[in-house]
Amino acid sequence: MDDALEKAGLSSVRNAARADVSVTAAANIVGGQQSRQFGTNFMVNNYSIDVSGEATRSGESVPMPAARSVSFDTNVGAQRATETARLVASDVVDKIKAYAAKKH
Repeated sequence: MDDALEKAGLSSVRNAARADVSVTAAANIVGGQQSRQFGTNFMVNNYSIDVSGEATRSGESVPMPAARSVSFDTNVGAQRATETARLVASDVVDKIKAYAAKKH
């Protein structure tokens, strides 16, 4: 998230009281499947990434991207999670910028 904000020329703060928009993200396991392929055990988990946003001063809801799903084996597919996180962060930044443009 920090990288996406920085690339967009926006700053990130850890104290919600100092932020214009507070963003909360949660990644939850929604399922999984174990399999054996080529003599190796794989545990593929399915995750849902949900993001919400709120304007800290007004309490107004800030539209965020729809939930995104990603599936990967944690031992061999971590780069897939990293790429999905980068895409979600980019989408969140786009939504924040659109919200800010609408308010000004």
